[in-house]
Amino acid sequence: MLISSLALVLGFAFDLNANPYGLLMTLVFVVLLGVPHGSLDVLFASQTYDLRHIKHWLKFIAYYMAAALAVILVWWLVPNAFFIVFLILSALHFSDDLNLSGFTLLKWSDGAAIISLPSVFFGHELIDLYAMIIHIDIATSIVKTSQLISIPAGLVIAFYLVTKKIDLRTKLELFCTCALFLLLNPILAFGIYFCGMHSARHLIRSRYFLRQFTRQAFLNALILPTIAVILMGLVIWWLGPKKPLEIDLIRIVFVGLAALTVPHAWVLKQSKFQAHRTR
Repeated sequence: MLISSLALVLGFAFDLNANPYGLLMTLVFVVLLGVPHGSLDVLFASQTYDLRHIKHWLKFIAYYMAAALAVILVWWLVPNAFFIVFLILSALHFSDDLNLSGFTLLKWSDGAAIISLPSVFFGHELIDLYAMIIHIDIATSIVKTSQLISIPAGLVIAFYLVTKKIDLRTKLELFCTCALFLLLNPILAFGIYFCGMHSARHLIRSRYFLRQFTRQAFLNALILPTIAVILMGLVIWWLGPKKPLEIDLIRIVFVGLAALTVPHAWVLKQSKFQAHRTR
């Protein structure tokens, strides 16, 4: 919350939204600081499926990679439909961040707001961003739909911000998240949220959930799979058709995140991680 508040102040003072190099650095930080929280899937899988032998690990890795490659294949075959489904799944995934047990409408509104609020003041920038991945006409339709969705989502969150139904800390985080996605460039806002809120929270919760593993095992799980993902991304970029660096980076990062999110979400669901953290 402190980082997001500082970014908002600096954004007004120095117009961070107009700095393309800063936005590219944000994507780099998303990879370096955001991807590691998914790397812990190896520990979640080990704890959930009791992976003791090499053949069990190879089987798990094969299923995990097959799911990720299937997502990439779907994107290649039907990019427009893929992107719409990806946004919906992302909203659902992010809606689990805050512990909003008992506040289902607020939970859904929070996830929807993260995806839709950037379209309110940065509609043109969002269209340009989406058009790097899908056809510009579809990108325009998605942004217009997001603008409509942002209204009920924002109203629900505003209602809970002025009531006593949720605690102060949750209110502050909801406010910071909404302010980020309303007032900062979409990539910058996503980078701060993904690294400083979504990923950081997941790492902290995971350390408590995965207590049976040593600190060294935890660090190894954070580092080694992340390096593998980065190397894989570099190979895909090297072998694929070359476009301007910004477009290549955005495509690799967002399609890569989508590909990894599907098996990541499945492993978390099977591990009962969400049920554990809401107790």
